[in-house]
Amino acid sequence: MKKIVSLLPSATEIVCALGFEPQLVGRSHECDYPPAVARLPALTSPKFNPEGSSAEVDDRVKKILADALSVYRVDAEKLRGLAPGVIVTQSQCDVCAVSLRDVETAVAQWVGGAPPKIVSLAPFGLPDVFADMERVAAALDAPDRGTQLIERLRQRMAAIKDRARQAPSRPGVACIEWIEPLMAAGNWMPDLVAMAGGRNLFGTAGQHSPWMKFEDLTAADPDVILIMPCGFNLERTAA
Repeated sequence: MKKIVSLLPSATEIVCALGFEPQLVGRSHECDYPPAVARLPALTSPKFNPEGSSAEVDDRVKKILADALSVYRVDAEKLRGLAPGVIVTQSQCDVCAVSLRDVETAVAQWVGGAPPKIVSLAPFGLPDVFADMERVAAALDAPDRGTQLIERLRQRMAAIKDRARQAPSRPGVACIEWIEPLMAAGNWMPDLVAMAGGRNLFGTAGQHSPWMKFEDLTAADPDVILIMPCGFNLERTAA
């Protein structure tokens, strides 16, 4: 059986949903679901202080990026010691999680032994999310599991969409991905909002999340504001 390292929370959930949780041997510092993955060693860490307000975090990250530095560290020695056969990472956003470049650099330092297979996820829209699930399943030699998982998810989504059609109105929804500076949610979120019966007011399906102005938010007068800052838990978001 292949040993697996996942360096992205969503990838960890995908690996587990495919039934490969027993083969997971390492994770990122942010992977927390399913709860049992907390037992695994964390192989990444931020190069900035992640505490504080969204404005303070944004300022620290921009200063690191201005110096052309990676935002996260990969513990190459610990990673090699785990000897994974597959590493799942991402190339969608260098700010949200450890990048493909960071992982390739860590693996390039290894000498001897078969190199691990690196699967890099880069979803921009909802179809890409499903395609990435298929790619992870294929890398783990279980394409049928990927097909079955996607079919179950599509059925659940279809049931939600059918129920949402019965709603008497379609509320305007503003999805906020970062608070200060203000950022709306793009990528797959507009499709999910529409599927759930809402009217997405900011952000375009299949495109990166856009910056926005508070004046735009107030002018749109949304019925629902969904606040989901990247990397924040519920308690921190509420604060």
